[in-house]
Amino acid sequence: MKQLVLRLVFIGFTLLTSAAFASDTSGKMSTELSITGSVVHPLTLTLADLKKMSSEEVRDLPLICQSGANKGHINKLTGIPLKTLLIRAGLLVKHPKDFRKLAFIAYATDNYWVTYSWGEIFNRADGNKVLVYFAKDGKPLDQSEGQFALISSMDTHTGARQVKWLRKIEVRMLQPKTE
Repeated sequence: MKQLVLRLVFIGFTLLTSAAFASDTSGKMSTELSITGSVVHPLTLTLADLKKMSSEEVRDLPLICQSGANKGHINKLTGIPLKTLLIRAGLLVKHPKDFRKLAFIAYATDNYWVTYSWGEIFNRADGNKVLVYFAKDGKPLDQSEGQFALISSMDTHTGARQVKWLRKIEVRMLQPKTE
């Protein structure tokens, strides 16, 4: 009985949060994407800047939210791998071992944010599949996603770290907590 109650509470919470996020269109279009923090060359990129770069495509992408619910399917996304943008900005470290202490925080205009580690982006083959995209199914993104968005196409729950209305990538050096 106790397990049944816990399951019902979890299902109720999942439905409420899924509905809240599914109907959330409070983000606003950003006109620039900045890459800041521990970088050699801070970048401020426009849509035109991204379109001038060599773009990549991700095809046949299911959108699965954190709860495991299927939220649809995307035929084609066009954009630039996050890794490419980070290399262009240049990661600022004092020692080669410091690379593994870097975290990348992607912020949206609606204050949603997600994180990636250096190891995920630079030390795994699927790091090339974290895409800053600007077109879906051959068309520019609209108000429902912003001018720029980000997704990790190799995540099991692809929607969990999707950032619509992307405005900034912050590169941050993590420090251990001293006790």
